[in-house]
Amino acid sequence: MFARLSFSGSLLLLLSLGWTAGGQASSFNVSPLQIVLAGKTTSALLEIKNQSIEPLRLQLSASTWDQSPSGEMILGETDDLILFPSLITLEAGETRKVRLGTTLAPGMTETSYRVFIEELPSREVDSGAGGHIRVVTRLSIPVFLPPRKPVSSGLIHGLTIQKGIGSFEIHNTGNIHFLARDIQVLGKGATGDMVTRAELDGWYVLPAGLRRYELRFSPDECRKLRSISVEVQTDIGILKGQSDVRPDACEH
Repeated sequence: MFARLSFSGSLLLLLSLGWTAGGQASSFNVSPLQIVLAGKTTSALLEIKNQSIEPLRLQLSASTWDQSPSGEMILGETDDLILFPSLITLEAGETRKVRLGTTLAPGMTETSYRVFIEELPSREVDSGAGGHIRVVTRLSIPVFLPPRKPVSSGLIHGLTIQKGIGSFEIHNTGNIHFLARDIQVLGKGATGDMVTRAELDGWYVLPAGLRRYELRFSPDECRKLRSISVEVQTDIGILKGQSDVRPDACEH
């Protein structure tokens, strides 16, 4: 089997936790979990429901969203999105709607954002020896502003093995994001027999962006490998890549 060297994908739901023994968590639900502001649809509604038994104070904010090759989110300040209201208080079981909109016209390339819904500390502070710290929740959803003429395309690039480490990149060669759902890496021997098989988690690949993956093969596996292939299931189709394994690919 292999060991995954590097893969990171920020989750759709981001939790920032302050915790001690006896800590309590609040709970709220947000719908939808993705927003696309396309064409004449320049605004949308976020529905937020307090699922806890206590009141919640929430703050909403927006950031530009880019990605590093390993998948970490790169966030920046923005005034492109308007959120109203940006501060809300929800009683137990209460549901509120927040309007999200933009005045930007579509450009040549899709623009990506993240909207954060963050719980604010309660105004009531517990005191005494038996006090506890609440688990504060921070959730984010993606927001996309598609281009005037969307083009969806992608490819597998740089599939190789060096020093026993397999690597490849998923490139977005279009001007709109796609979602890499399932990633399979197959390694075969001299007779076409299966030597190893790996399944990796995928995530968003933003326009003109790439996601880089690395896999470490055991010395025994690596010596048996003669070819390696990658198949990525995406919402724009299947991306495939294949490469022969060089005789010196396992040498350190």
